[in-house]
This record gives sequence, C-alpha cells and structure tokens, in this order.
Amino acid sequence: MNNILEVENLKAYYLLKTVSGVIAAKVHAVDGVSLTIKSGEIVGIAGESGCGKSTLAKAMYGWIAPPLQIFEGSVFYDVGDKKINILKADEEGLRRIWWNIVSYIPQGSMDVLNPTMRIKDHFFNVIKFHSENFDKEEAEKTVLKHLDELGLPREVLTSFPHQLSGGMKQRVVIALATILGCNVIIADEPTTALDVMVQRGILQLLTDIQKKLNCSIILITHDMGVHAQITDRIAIMYAGKIVEMGPTDRIFEDPQQPYTKFLISSLPRIGDKSKKTSIGGRPPSLIKPPKGCRFHPRCPLATEICREVEPPLVKVNHEHYASCHLLR
Repeated sequence: MNNILEVENLKAYYLLKTVSGVIAAKVHAVDGVSLTIKSGEIVGIAGESGCGKSTLAKAMYGWIAPPLQIFEGSVFYDVGDKKINILKADEEGLRRIWWNIVSYIPQGSMDVLNPTMRIKDHFFNVIKFHSENFDKEEAEKTVLKHLDELGLPREVLTSFPHQLSGGMKQRVVIALATILGCNVIIADEPTTALDVMVQRGILQLLTDIQKKLNCSIILITHDMGVHAQITDRIAIMYAGKIVEMGPTDRIFEDPQQPYTKFLISSLPRIGDKSKKTSIGGRPPSLIKPPKGCRFHPRCPLATEICREVEPPLVKVNHEHYASCHLLR
C-alpha cells in the first residue's frame, strides 16, 4: 500500500503572549513527530490528556490558528499525480483539500452543530461551500443517498441539533465529514462522553465508512480498549513525542516502552482481580520539557542516561519502533 499521508519532523508549538504581545512562553505540544499513514488503514494515536494528540490532529488537517504555530516540518498528502504540503496551502488550497481529500471530526464534535439550523441545512452548507454551481435538489438527493448508505434515518434532516441524542448528533457529524467522500478521516476522540453501547455504534459506523470509501482513518483517543478493537497500527504519544509505534496486535502483545506498558496494564480484564497500579506523578510541563527521556521523571526503570540523553525512535522489529535506552 502507498502512503496517503506523510508527516515529517513536525514541530507545532503554542506561543503564549503577554498583553503587550511579547512571547512569554512556548508550549512544545508536538515536538519532532514523524509518521506515515498507508492507504486504507486505520491508525490510532494514544496517550494521556495533554500529550499533543489533538494538536497533531489540527496540524495534519492544516487548521493552524494563533496561538498555534508551525515551527518546522511538513504534512504531505498524496493526491494521485502529486503530493501537497497542507501546511503550505492557502485559503483556496485548503478549500479544495478539506472534505475532498481529508475530513476532520473534532474533539467535542457534538457541539459544533449550529443550534439554530436544521440538520439538512448543515449538509447544504458543506456542499454549497465546495460547489461552483449549487443545486438544492441535487444536493438533497446526495444527502439522502448518503444517509441511507450509512443507515441513518432520513427524519434527522428536519430536526434541530437539540432534538437529537448525543449519539445521533455524533453520527450526523461523521456523516457531514464524509458527505463528499475523502481519502483520510481524522477523528479526534469520537466516542468521548458516550455510553458503551453508543460507542460501539460509532466505531461500527466509522469502520463501515472506511470500507465504503476505502479511505484511511486516524483515530485519536486515550482509550486503549478502543484502539485494540479497530486499529491496524498505533502510535503512542507522550509529552509531544511519539515514544512507540507499530502494529496494534504487536504493541499489545509485546510493548517495549515502559509508558506503553503502563497504558496497556491499566485496561480491565475479565477475571483479572490483580491490583492495578497507576503511573506515578504527572506529565511534564511542555513549556520546559525535561532533559533526556521525557518519561524519565515517572519511569521506575530510569537510569542516569535516561536523565541526560533523549532516546531515538529505533526499529525493534518489522514496523515496530520504540524510544527507550533499555532497548540497547
């Protein structure tokens, strides 16, 4: 499979300024991240809150707004005859890329629907924005066909957002994101705040869309159980960096980074009555990340080299990479 998306040495920081406009601090939210997404695969990005997952999602979508700023790196999309760096695209370029090449389901997406508009008008606005000659009748046919294919009731089109359940609103947002078809879907915490049964339905909808469009999905969530269910590969983030990456089954069977081991061991298992231990301490400040391995202040296996030298992301075996001095 070819690479549909390539992220190279991405550094995306938040600039915190004083009232007078002087830069007071720089938050290293994404600090030297590189990864590739193959066509047709589902890739998970996991890690604790504040590790940089959502910032990485925004950068991959090209949604850069102050105080977020790109300091280095590129995000290339393969559009067939060429590759496009979305970070260099102007407003018109983004308009051609968004929804057609890549769609974004933001965190808290249930709240992005305009409460004063009926659901059908949300769909019409998306189609109108990307059409030179908008035809309402044709647009309605397109929307109805899309809802039918996704198994959503047509009645939602005449509803206002407040008349829908949380799960249905999330399904509507996913349908909106894929109405024009796309090559990549970036889903940021799509199952947050939903009960277990509704979560299952949302994940099933995403996998159905992935098969229908033959697209790639980047699934961002802190829930390792969700990753275990549907992802092909997974990248573990900690303090703005990827610390482990590889096939999902391999990561769960043989995690190499101590942080990954803690994340996986936190999962409940049927019949397992052993006492669970949490990771001590808290994630470091990204304004001034610690020297060496960023996990070393919390790692029970840390040695002197961990405190002084940042471990590189090295190949453990086929497609499995990890950054830890204990691997050597």
